[in-house]
This record gives sequence, structure tokens and C-alpha cells, in this order.
Amino acid sequence: MPSTVVITSYGTAHHDAPQDIRPVTVDASALPLPDAASRAGRRRGGRDLAIRAFIIRSAAGRFVVGQALERIRQRIGPGGHIAVHICSPYGRYRSVAVAEELAARLRAAGIPVQIVHRHLGRPDPSQPI
Repeated sequence: MPSTVVITSYGTAHHDAPQDIRPVTVDASALPLPDAASRAGRRRGGRDLAIRAFIIRSAAGRFVVGQALERIRQRIGPGGHIAVHICSPYGRYRSVAVAEELAARLRAAGIPVQIVHRHLGRPDPSQPI
């Protein structure tokens, strides 16, 4: 059985990045975001299919996903697990969209995947509660 890939999306502004030894790291911070009106009321963040498609179909999104897949495939072997950390500023849209896209593609290739979205649904840490 191939390695299990454990993908964790998170927001750097929360200051609690996941801790793993030698993770594949992916920075989704520079990827485009839909405008605020498109994101309004969408509690699913980057899991929302329209938002995910907007982010992933951009040239930058395709590049980031392609590079991440290549780096993950280089580490795939028998057994064990591969940690993949995907960050964006708040961990709600870009990192989540990339994590979901990577998971879908890896699963389609028969690779077991687990996803953790650490900050999906959390408020912006710079805003007063």
C-alpha cells in the first residue's frame, strides 16, 4: 500500500502552524481570491466549488498545484505517511482550495489522503471578537 498523504491547510496569521518532520510545504498566499461579494456568506471557504474553481483555474493556481503534486509524488513510497502543509494568510480560501484539489487528484490516482483544515471557519485573528 502506498504512503498515506496527510494534508493540513492553515492560516499563518493564526500563529499555530502544524508541526511535522520534513513536510512538503506549499504557500498559497499569492493565489488570486474571488472578490468579497463572491465570498460573502460562503461558510465552506475554499471547499465551495465555485471558489475552488476560481482559485485553481488561474495560471498561478495550476502552477502551485502542479508543483505540489510533483513534490508529493517524489516522496510516495511503500507505507508511512507524507505530511503536506498548505498555508495562506487566514486559512479559509486559498489553502483550503489547494488542499481539496490536491486530495482529489491524489485520491483519483489511488493514493490514500486525509485532510485537516485547521482554520476554516475561524475568524480573522486581527479583527476584534
